Amino acid sequence: MRIVGRLLLWLALIIATLYTLYPIIASAADAMGLNIAALFAHNNIVIISGIPYVNGLFRFTPIHYEDALSFGAFPSRVLNSLLIGGMSVGAALLVGIPASYVLARVDIKGRGVVSFVLLALRTVSPFAVVVPLYIVFTRIGLWDTFQGVALAELLLVLTVVVWMVKGFFQDIPKQIYESASIFGASEGQIFWRIALPIALQGIIITAIFGFILVWNEYLISVIMTGPLTKTVSVGVFSGLGATNKTPEFTDLEAAATLAFLPAAVVILAIRKYLAKGFSLATAR
Repeated sequence: MRIVGRLLLWLALIIATLYTLYPIIASAADAMGLNIAALFAHNNIVIISGIPYVNGLFRFTPIHYEDALSFGAFPSRVLNSLLIGGMSVGAALLVGIPASYVLARVDIKGRGVVSFVLLALRTVSPFAVVVPLYIVFTRIGLWDTFQGVALAELLLVLTVVVWMVKGFFQDIPKQIYESASIFGASEGQIFWRIALPIALQGIIITAIFGFILVWNEYLISVIMTGPLTKTVSVGVFSGLGATNKTPEFTDLEAAATLAFLPAAVVILAIRKYLAKGFSLATAR
């Protein structure tokens, strides 16, 4: 029974993985000319000398990826995403690191309430805030500006930064804080000279994760961006904007795959640090 249970568990994991990865694999393969859908279409199967063959399955070509890279709008969308992500994460770190240190270290009244509110804000749907933001930003001239979009994306990434970095600060042994206090270090000196260097690796991982969140975000971007600041996620969905050639659907699939790869590679590289950060954040 134990072996059967393990087999069923592995089967469930395999099915869930394939179900999750199928859209990505199908998009990447279709952009390379590998028609996976032909496997599921009975009219594409031909019988030759009694042997079934799939007609039109392999037509490997990199032309669609070359087209995606040659579109003038695609590189600009990538640069927009890099700039907006950098500004948003930079602002989140500037505000979130001191806030997370205070929540982790300083005994102030209402600390638990603030932590709970920040966590609760993470569950709020962007639909609840993006329309009011759009109205306000259009009136004050921040719509379709890099600083305006970065400020809107800050709603997505700030709570993540605070909770993850707070966990890394709390993971520092209390004896280190107490020893510094005994030797006369002020709270500011403890923060700058002790806590910040020790938690630096976790902060870097948090910054990378926050950047990936902004890179992949679509809803806020599609409403808050215009012709000047359109990001790569919005650009791929909208056909990469005005180009000297009308993109084919396979060109858009290639562009989507190229936009997805950096995020996937980074997440795989830092996955163990993300697991540690989230476990620390939820355990405190």
